[in-house]
Amino acid sequence: MDEISRDGRLRHDIPMHVAKRLFLGLAGLFCIVMPTWELYRGIWPLSVASPFFLFIIFGAYAVGIPLVYAAIFSPAVRWIVRRGRIDIVLRNPIFLRRHHVLPGDITSFGLRTIEWDSGGPTYTVVLTTVNGEVFETRDFETTKTAEMFRDRIKSVLTGA
Repeated sequence: MDEISRDGRLRHDIPMHVAKRLFLGLAGLFCIVMPTWELYRGIWPLSVASPFFLFIIFGAYAVGIPLVYAAIFSPAVRWIVRRGRIDIVLRNPIFLRRHHVLPGDITSFGLRTIEWDSGGPTYTVVLTTVNGEVFETRDFETTKTAEMFRDRIKSVLTGA
């Protein structure tokens, strides 16, 4: 779990590594470029088979574009919890957003269960603000661990 540093702040990082961004971007570009490059001759000049090849290329775009979008816009998140305030920083190659959450801005601070088809469920701590903004921590393996982390955030926030 994340530890409280000497300055009394709890830092919680949800990284989006450069290698992951690069992999997603290159995989997406590959999904877009290769089918287009290999199958454009099936589309032009127009023939009876052109719609079939166009359908395949659009399918490749349906896979590639979300991968490129994820590579560009998925944020790395950092929570900095201190007495009386939570700073949440979202950073990606295009933008940097900072959210300052005060104790009075919090409407709910609970857990969310994430069901997986390939394993057991995981749990995240979810913070909802008065403005309707929702922020989540990384996944935890057990409910107890997620509850402990939520309680730790609350204790640092209230100074208890």
